This record gives sequence, C-alpha cells and structure tokens, in this order.
Amino acid sequence: MVWELLSDMFKDSPKKLYVAKQIFAHGLRVDERGRILLRDIRVPYTSFARAIGVDRRTVKETIAKLLEDERTRAFFRNIEPAGPFLIRVSRMLGYRCLIVEVFRDKPGIIAMVSSALAKRGVNIVQVLAEDPNLVERPKLYMIVTGDVPGEAVSEILKDPNIKSVTIQ
Repeated sequence: MVWELLSDMFKDSPKKLYVAKQIFAHGLRVDERGRILLRDIRVPYTSFARAIGVDRRTVKETIAKLLEDERTRAFFRNIEPAGPFLIRVSRMLGYRCLIVEVFRDKPGIIAMVSSALAKRGVNIVQVLAEDPNLVERPKLYMIVTGDVPGEAVSEILKDPNIKSVTIQ
C-alpha cells in the first residue's frame, strides 16, 4: 500500500511525508523531470512550498526521493485531479451541501447516506469523501439539488457511526 511505503520512506522526515501527502491531497502529479503539475499546468516548487508552509528545498528533496522508487514514481506520475469541488459555490448554483462527520471510517457510509437521500427524491450532484490517511477528522461531502428533508437527516443520524450532519 502506498501509505505504508511513504511512511517507511520518510520515517525520519515527517516534513517530507507531509509534502508527499500534500501533493496527493491536491491532485498534483510529478513528471519524469520532477516538475509538479496540475494537469498540464506547472506549479513552481517555491509556490507550492509557500502554500503548504515548508521550505522549497524540502519539496525538491521529497520529489527526488519519490522519483527514486519505481512504485512511488509510478504512483505520483499518474495522479489526476478529480475536478472542481463545489462546496463553496453550491448555493450559487442552487445546490445544498450535506456534510457528514463520522466517528470512524467504515464501509457503507456513502451507500447509507445516498439511500436516505434517494428515498426522498434528492439528487446527488457531487460526492467527496476525505481520505482518513490525509485528514485527521475526515468528512463526507455531498452536493445535492434542492433541500434535504429533515427525515433524511434523522435517518442518517440513527446510524451509530455518524457523529454529525450539517447542511450548508
């Protein structure tokens, strides 16, 4: 698994592990020349380093290390961004955002929330589930058309895995 490989690779350097995780979290890739790319847009090391709060050399050294290993090189050369995340503009588009926080990551949460919404005719436009390997308190975000009925929220909250539901 990539997370175990990265944890082992950077066991003596938490900042470099952080850099690798941030490259992944932002959907960036690293080409064969060590350039950071957002699709085909080059992201300078200095800009990326400043954005994530590390030194430019830390970014450069992290990328060099990632390219040394065949598995991490293949992984980071093939990452693609998933597209625009609509949470901040959902209301402008006439949508709502359902934010679900869980006590622990378990299979079936997305299916259960989707089912509760589908039973009430709520269409899901976008789903984003934060990776528990990257985020301390991962959340599930669902951008939906129209309002979310209270009965759907009540059904979701009955699941013992669900910590909270927020609608924006």
